[in-house]
Amino acid sequence: MKAVFFDSIDNTQDYALENFEQEPLLVVSYFQEKGRGTDNRDWENADQALACSLVFNEVPQHFIKTLIPLISGYSYLETVSNIDLHLKWPNDILLNDAKVGGILVEEKDSKICIGMGVNYFWENPKIPNASGIYTEKLDGQILNNHALHWGELTLNTIQENSFDLSEYKEKLTTLGKLIEYPEGRGWARDVNIDGSLSVETISGEMINLTSPLISEVK
Repeated sequence: MKAVFFDSIDNTQDYALENFEQEPLLVVSYFQEKGRGTDNRDWENADQALACSLVFNEVPQHFIKTLIPLISGYSYLETVSNIDLHLKWPNDILLNDAKVGGILVEEKDSKICIGMGVNYFWENPKIPNASGIYTEKLDGQILNNHALHWGELTLNTIQENSFDLSEYKEKLTTLGKLIEYPEGRGWARDVNIDGSLSVETISGEMINLTSPLISEVK
């Protein structure tokens, strides 16, 4: 895996996709001018943040690509395992129920690009209830090391097809909760082997959700 580092960049996803050749490429930056999230939502930069994108074009023959968002989120929790982070299905990164990061997966031609953004320190959040995972700024080399470990762990898990869904579910806050999705409400019951969310609707019907656009009803 090749890695390149920036203090600031327009967008790590765009750079990764445009500069990928054959070797997996990890692009790391502390600031994005034009960051984006799921469903083209804007990305707000914290006082200290980590933005990185991992692009590659080969997966094992029987690998289930819809697991990539789950693998990516869980790999970050493994990277900073000294902090009690959790996940909201499929890959929102949470600290004390507050979102501190997320994952965006895009495919272009034969390339798969995983983008991750995490708020490390946020003194005066511009977004209500926003939070960071640390109470002070860290040395930049620590962020670089986190990015490298995350990229290697994510890539190895995919290439070895070794994702443990049961361990992922232990870190999930969503199961058992009432959730809201674009078509209605229901209770999150399980995560299927393809990464989809098994939901029992208000009427008792079992459905599988693949869109990440859900919210947990408080």
